[in-house]
Amino acid sequence: MKYPNNISYSYQLEGFEKNWNEIGNQRTATYTNLPKGHYTLKVRSTNSDGVWVENTRTLAITVLPSFWETPWAYLLYILFILLIIFIAAYILFTIFRLKHKVTVEQEISDIKLRFFTNISHELRTPLTLIAGPIEQVLQHGKLEDEEREQLVLVERNTNRMLRLVNQILDFRKIQNKKMKMKVQQIDLIPFTRQIMESFNRLADEHQMDFGMTAQTSQVKIWADPDKLEKILFNLLSNAFKYTPQGKQIKVSIQEGETDVTIAVEDQGIGIAENKQKSLFVRFENLVDKNLFNQASTGIGLSLVKELIDMHHGTISIQSKPGEGSCFTIKLPKGKEHFDETVEFILSDYVITDIVPGYMNTSLSSLAESEETNLNNEKETILIVEDNQELRFFIKTIFIQHFNVIEAENGKIGLEKSKKYLPDIIISDVMMPEKDGIEMVRELREEMNTSHIPIVMLTAKSTIESRIEGMKSGADDYITKPFSAAYLKARIFNLVDQRKKLQALFCASLLPTATSQQTNYEKEEAQPSLSANDQKFIDKVMETIEKHLDNGDLMVEDIANEVNMSRSVFFKKLKTLTGLSPVEFLREIRMKRAAQLIETDEYNMAQIAYMVGLNDSHYFSKCFKQQYGMTPTEYKESRK
Repeated sequence: MKYPNNISYSYQLEGFEKNWNEIGNQRTATYTNLPKGHYTLKVRSTNSDGVWVENTRTLAITVLPSFWETPWAYLLYILFILLIIFIAAYILFTIFRLKHKVTVEQEISDIKLRFFTNISHELRTPLTLIAGPIEQVLQHGKLEDEEREQLVLVERNTNRMLRLVNQILDFRKIQNKKMKMKVQQIDLIPFTRQIMESFNRLADEHQMDFGMTAQTSQVKIWADPDKLEKILFNLLSNAFKYTPQGKQIKVSIQEGETDVTIAVEDQGIGIAENKQKSLFVRFENLVDKNLFNQASTGIGLSLVKELIDMHHGTISIQSKPGEGSCFTIKLPKGKEHFDETVEFILSDYVITDIVPGYMNTSLSSLAESEETNLNNEKETILIVEDNQELRFFIKTIFIQHFNVIEAENGKIGLEKSKKYLPDIIISDVMMPEKDGIEMVRELREEMNTSHIPIVMLTAKSTIESRIEGMKSGADDYITKPFSAAYLKARIFNLVDQRKKLQALFCASLLPTATSQQTNYEKEEAQPSLSANDQKFIDKVMETIEKHLDNGDLMVEDIANEVNMSRSVFFKKLKTLTGLSPVEFLREIRMKRAAQLIETDEYNMAQIAYMVGLNDSHYFSKCFKQQYGMTPTEYKESRK
């Protein structure tokens, strides 16, 4: 329809804050962003003469809200919030329930373990009393074959019960974090064979093919032998327990670049895949069929896992029901992965990570260079050991605290003892050319070296060997294999004891009247010296007393009197008393002066002259340094 161009229109939208009165021939009006609600659109126009007429037309308009503003949307919002609250509550409840379940299971496990531990402690004594007499009867008794066979059966099951008891006690130690690692180097091939020998009879009885395969004849690894034995014994015991008669059990050992792999493979009944994840859980017994009708506690594999974790290793299993199982252990090589809490045990068979060429060439030149550049601020230790690798390992223990001198046998050790006069000596007993016992005897007989503390290392653990070592003059006797921490502690204890003896010895020389002790106290306070050391001290004191009033008395004069060079005399006197010869001479002069003052028979000038000091001022200064007061004040304090 065509509208005349001279007609104007007016638009009005009621319910909206804006109204437009359009004048002219516009035929449209635009309203945007209308909020939801009800509106009325009114339209009127003019006639052809431009006069407004009452021809208003109305149109009702309803603007609907957006979906997110509808009641349904609000209902969804409420449902969504309720769903979130429900999910959060469910998650929190599940976490709480699982946490409570874990706590309850842990408490139950602790109760079980505590109960078994208490029972185990009660069982150990009677089991030991059973095992001991049986072993004695089997070794020394005259038995019939049938009786011996029955006693062997009793002994075998008694030992098995002891192992189970010890496993429970080990669990308790691990739980309380009291299980300590005592690591030493092990040749894994003979070590595993020795454990396998315990199962040879069982393999013969059940006609099993039982053996070991290894790529090399020697595999060295750092491990705790007691714990590694328990690991292998448990795995082999389980393999025999669940393998039918006439099948095969095989142990294989492979050495890699960074780890050693031990696999125990059997042709037993196998384990279902859904049960393998819980195999190492404590008190879980997942295998229902026990071929030899032996009881299972459910702690063997859990203990194995704990002990392997202590070695920083891993254990895995591959098993199929009806075909068998294969347990694979991976243990890292070296000893760097062990922390400071681990105790290292040393023996004659220690193999270090040093390249053999370096051990044979560079090590000797390094030792010579260190011996010529001794640090005077450090004490000196001499290591006499024919095993080069063990000697090097001991050196690494003490190199930070001592000047270390090395000798490969007793003859060289004796020569270096006389040359360097070390503060302490560590010596092996069995060595070529001259053994440790003979070397110690000669050192004790020699005036220059009789004062040096000596610690002996030996593989002989009998009481006779210990007595022989102590009679020769050794201060301590340690059997191999031994703990590196224990050796270190004993050496430092001997050094500390020597320092205390020095102070005690100096205090016992020339006591003043005010410090007189009873005879019993003197005997208790007097440090014990060897015959040569006592002879040396007596000679030194006799020389000083003889020339005490000689102000020109020199250290060389005293050394000549005891037939020693100045350096040897200095070292020996310093070791026994903790004082240099000059300090020792001055201390003897001052103590003699204090004794003369207490007699009240001489004046200060006379006393100074009698103790070899012609300068009264210097005498007063030295006296005050030692006693904290002048001679006159000392005299007044004693009245």
